[in-house]
Formats: sequence, C-alpha cells, structure tokens
Amino acid sequence: MVSLASWNIRGLNRPLKQMEVRQIVKDSNLSLCAILESHVGIDKLGKVCKSVFRSWDWTSNGACCNKGTRIIVGWNPGIFDVMVLFQSSQVMHLQIYFKLDRRIIFCSIVYAANYYVTRRELWRHLTMHKAAVGNNPWVIFGDFNSALNMEDNSMGSSSVSVGMKEFRDCVDSMEMFDINKSGLHFTWSQKPKEGTGLLKKIDRILGNTPFVTAYPNSVAIFHPYRISDHCPCILKIPEAGKLVDGVFQFQVVKRLRLLKSPFRALLYKQGNLHKKVEALRASLDIIQQRIDLDPFNSDLRAEEAGLNRDFQAAALDEERFLKQKSKVDWLTAGDMNSAYFHSSLKVRNHYSRIDIITDSQGVVHENDAVPHAFVSHYENFLGSQGDILLEFPCNF
Repeated sequence: MVSLASWNIRGLNRPLKQMEVRQIVKDSNLSLCAILESHVGIDKLGKVCKSVFRSWDWTSNGACCNKGTRIIVGWNPGIFDVMVLFQSSQVMHLQIYFKLDRRIIFCSIVYAANYYVTRRELWRHLTMHKAAVGNNPWVIFGDFNSALNMEDNSMGSSSVSVGMKEFRDCVDSMEMFDINKSGLHFTWSQKPKEGTGLLKKIDRILGNTPFVTAYPNSVAIFHPYRISDHCPCILKIPEAGKLVDGVFQFQVVKRLRLLKSPFRALLYKQGNLHKKVEALRASLDIIQQRIDLDPFNSDLRAEEAGLNRDFQAAALDEERFLKQKSKVDWLTAGDMNSAYFHSSLKVRNHYSRIDIITDSQGVVHENDAVPHAFVSHYENFLGSQGDILLEFPCNF
C-alpha cells in the first residue's frame, strides 16, 4: 500500500507543526506528503524541509508565490520518481513514477485562492491539464477553498454560490469525481473565539476513470484536524504485483508462486483458526456459567456480548476456510477415479434428488410417483399449438 497526503497546516515555521507533519508521515506510512499554506520563505525552505522530510526529496512552488511558499511536496525517493510538469501559485502538476511496478500517474496538488475570481485561473489550468493527461490515471487533491455540493456546509444553504458553480463546472469538464472515502466529512473547521464555528468540506481527493480502473481499491481518508483547522487528506493506493515477463502460461504460474508469501503471512497473522474457535467457545462457556451465578452483573454481560461477537466471527472464518479447503481438495482429486470422487457424486445426487412434489392441483406426489407427475404436467402443453403460459407452481 502506497500512501499520499496533503495537509493545510497553516504555517510550517513553528517546530510544533513540523513535528506534527513528521508524526502524520509516520502514523500513515506516507510516501508523499504535500504541505499547503506553509508560509515558509524561500530562504528558509531548505532548513525547514530538512527538518520535516529528513532524507526525502522535496520541491515547492515558492518561486511563484509573493507571501511565503504556498505548496511544498516531499516524497520518498525509494518509492517514487517525481517530475514537476507545471506550477503556479495555486497548483503543482506532477508526474509520479512508481519504481516497484513502473506505473505512472498524474497528480495535481491544489491550494486554491480565497477569492472566487482569483480561483478562475486555477480552474483554467486544471481544465487545460486534462488534455495533457489524456486517458492516463490522474488524481487531484488539496484545499479547493470552495464547497462542491450543498451538503458540504454544516450550516446548510439554499442557494449555490458563483464560486461553487464554477468549481462544479470545472470538475464536470475534467470528468473527475470524489475517490471512495472514509473519515471526517467536513474537512475545515472555523474556530471562532466564541460561539459555534462553521464546518465545511473544502479539501477533497478527486480521481478520473482511468485512475479507479487501474487502482479500484484506492481509498481517501480524512483524519482529524489536530493542531490545524484542516483535515490531513490521505490517499491510499494498493501496490500492483511484481512485473512478470514471458509467455502467458509462465506469467500465470509465476504470479501464483508470488502469492505464496503473502498467503503464508496471512495464515500466520490469523493463527490456527480451529484452536481459536475452540478457545473462544471455552471462554464463552465459562463466562455464561459465571453469569448464571451472578445474573445481574452488567460487566459479565458486556464481556459475554464481546466474546459472543468474537466467537461468531472466528466460527465464520473457520467455515470459510473449510469451504475453501474443500474446493482445493476437489481440484486436486475431483476428476480422479477415487473414493473421494465417488463420495462427492453420491452427495451431489442426494441433494439433487426430488422425492416429493405438489402439482398445480395441490396433489402431493412422493417417491416413484414424482416422475409421473412431471411427465403428466408437461404432456398438458408440449406439442400444443398457440401461446401457452409455462407456469408450474410446485413445492419441492
């Protein structure tokens, strides 16, 4: 899993905020992090970025800004190669090369202006960049400084502002949409000294169709604000498998072998499913015996409810494991003239038998009379002329 993030932390000169960025990089295992509204002067960028990103590579749009750097991007050079395609005071267009699987995605980091008229330049740049991206995967994330939908404002609104309309028109023209998301809905919190503040969703992670086609399991996560008034926006992208060259049959065999290690790791993580079920069953027996002696103990009731959930989940995992094991056994020995093959046929024949049936007249037929009931039913219309409704309300 590769994780990319943007965070409007509103100033990066303070050591506390630098520490918080390092913490979010560590907690979320980030490989790329964009800091918005950094307020860092060009002469201090090297010192601040070394403190925040350590051994990472970094770049910024400081040369395009009048009052401090607006966007700083740092990345792990062991994971990515990053090329800046275009930058302005409101956006940085990047090309990200994944070293593991040699894939390329286009990524745009946005920190939109506060005034909707000034944002029109950003919408123009994004729309023009769509032509350069073409049918390649493209994601856009950052602070758009504008709500997109009516529900993006906690106070509610009965009208669409000019800024919202222009933002929506830009998103539609780029054919972008929100990546599947979790976490907080409102990404910006107005924090007044007194009273209730306004909440808005103005930070987003957008993607195009080629991106979700290439990475269907990608997800956007919006974390709590912490010391900022904006959410950290994190995009998690599953890593593609290792590249395998050769004829198709060799590729299939090789990729199946590559699955052994992650499957073994998964098995080790899950532990012995059968022993887990047995242990939880025994614990459930004990707690229920204690409840029988002390029926009004709420703590015991709560513990029993938790154990019951864990037991049912473990039992379901065990059932799925046994079903999968049964499929493996069938693939291994199913087509052989063995006792297992004949036993499986007997079971299938048993379940496929119809020993009792009720015809359309309500008459019940059992055992040897069942075939005659079917023959009698179909003789009523097979070979007859005209349109006949095939209806046979039977109870098996």
